Amino acid sequence: MSVLFDDVSVARGGRTVLHSIDLEVGTGRIVGLLGPNGSGKSTLLRALFTGQRPHAGRVLIDGADVSQLAPRTLARTVSVMLQDSPSEFDLTVRETVLVGRSPHRPPFSRDTAEDQRIVDEALRTADVHDLGDCLVRRLSGGQRQRVMLARALAQSGEILLLDEPTNHLDIAHQLDLMRVVSGLGTTVIAALHDLNIAAAFCDDVAVLDEGRLVAFGPPDTVLTPALVDEVFHVTARVAIEVDTGARAMTFHPRQSAG
Repeated sequence: MSVLFDDVSVARGGRTVLHSIDLEVGTGRIVGLLGPNGSGKSTLLRALFTGQRPHAGRVLIDGADVSQLAPRTLARTVSVMLQDSPSEFDLTVRETVLVGRSPHRPPFSRDTAEDQRIVDEALRTADVHDLGDCLVRRLSGGQRQRVMLARALAQSGEILLLDEPTNHLDIAHQLDLMRVVSGLGTTVIAALHDLNIAAAFCDDVAVLDEGRLVAFGPPDTVLTPALVDEVFHVTARVAIEVDTGARAMTFHPRQSAG
């Protein structure tokens, strides 16, 4: 499924936090949202699953305005992995992941064998299958993050939204999570902090700065030292790995004048 942000602006607390965003994400593409803290990445994600309705413009899924979709239809279409959800931390891991199946069954109905199968698969994919009976509130931050991924996978939407999915994860689990996501074949929009992870796993990156889209396209063409300096206020250097030919950036503080 494709996603189109059509001239989307969002205001919060009397202040515009997203300014006229035009961005198209093709079916099956993985797009990384990059930018400094407060640049509008999470707000743009919320405009898609209606956690934050735009005050101007439209968000379309395959041409349908999300504001016109029934909440249950939208929840079956868009899977969401937000940052930690403390209100659900008194549930076990398995109960938390089962919440992702809610849009697919009538209210107050029992879980089906198919629900259980999908949950089992999500738990294995997110590498938390051995934690099913544990309370989520007793887990480490990294374990909770993988539980949130499992819940999003169990939701089975054709579009997957990820808000800082690698937070709290060690390097191995960061790479594992992004490998899982990149192998799903679904449309993915992920707010990320790590530019090298975005470059390694995303088809395109959208760079936001102060609520404005300043660049969009393949990582190798967008993530230049000049753009990194302008948006992130650090000096970047690009190196090519001899063994793989992969492109990697290192970052350094700006040299102070004088």
